[in-house]
Amino acid sequence: MKKILYIAFAVLMTACSDDSRLDIVGMFSPNGEPVDTRFAQSMLYNDSVGEIHLDLATDEYMVYVCSDSHITRKSHKNLDKFIAEYNAETAPKIAIHLGDLIDAQKNFPCADSILGLANAPLFMTLGNHDIYFKQWPIYRSYFHSSCYWFDTNNGSKPLDLYICLDSGEGTLGVEQTKWLRNLLESKSKAGYRRIIVFTHTHFWKLDCSQLTASNFNQEETYELASLFSQYGVDYVWCGHQHARQSVIFRNVNYLVLDATKDKENGQSFMTVQMGENAIYHYINY
Repeated sequence: MKKILYIAFAVLMTACSDDSRLDIVGMFSPNGEPVDTRFAQSMLYNDSVGEIHLDLATDEYMVYVCSDSHITRKSHKNLDKFIAEYNAETAPKIAIHLGDLIDAQKNFPCADSILGLANAPLFMTLGNHDIYFKQWPIYRSYFHSSCYWFDTNNGSKPLDLYICLDSGEGTLGVEQTKWLRNLLESKSKAGYRRIIVFTHTHFWKLDCSQLTASNFNQEETYELASLFSQYGVDYVWCGHQHARQSVIFRNVNYLVLDATKDKENGQSFMTVQMGENAIYHYINY
């Protein structure tokens, strides 16, 4: 009975929030294209554009990472600040968003600002809010792919490998998991100084704040954690939980970021100075 009342309260509060309403169907079952379909469409796009190798001409560069901005037509101040800080950075850099860019339906046009990041690449992760209300085709028209990899180099040798996973439904699905296993097996021997996996849904559950989309199921968590450890993944960056967390499991450091959402306690984004070491800083709003 308490669970029913909690869900009913969450439905009421979300329905009354600014510029959004709850996609009840999407919370409990795939609403639109399932993960295997999104994965297949992403692979077609990836094949059409080819591999992404970023020549940064240096061993050291900056990574700006944010998550869960949940922007609406009226609320995107924190994301704008993230973009301004990123654009002001003069070092070689890349930007990563860990999903839930928007809050609800009809808000993707508000995302145009993030496409204005200057002189460096932007890499997006798909979150559950980004595909509610059958919005995958809209997300795809902006960002093209939900699952891909890229690497950095200094002009003469590889540096770091980044792997983006589609966990918008709290699962990778069969085909994406096979792809991940094959990719890690082939790339773990390529001489990278570190491997970073980034995705939306977090792995180690602290609470039930996200209801049915809280995290991966137990069996999938075990399988993925085993893969990450077996093939030498150094970091897994996630969002979704709206609360910072760091867990080291089998020599893999799992970092969950705070939200970038306006009007929420504990907002921050992360910067990482990538070099011989990875040096993390959290920038509070």
